[in-house]
Amino acid sequence: MYQSRIRPKNDDRKNVNTTLSQSLYKEIKSLAARLDRPANDLLEEGMRHVIERYKKKRT
Repeated sequence: MYQSRIRPKNDDRKNVNTTLSQSLYKEIKSLAARLDRPANDLLEEGMRHVIERYKKKRT
């Protein structure tokens, strides 16, 4: 089985497919380049932020 040398396999991760605003994605890619981080990391960070925000509203 092929295994990427860039990102090791992690059974906790799931591939997903979605659509995003082109301009929003372009901004995330630009920010990721400036921060020298993968755009995926920033997307996950944003998702965690939203989850925490709405958890606080429920309690």
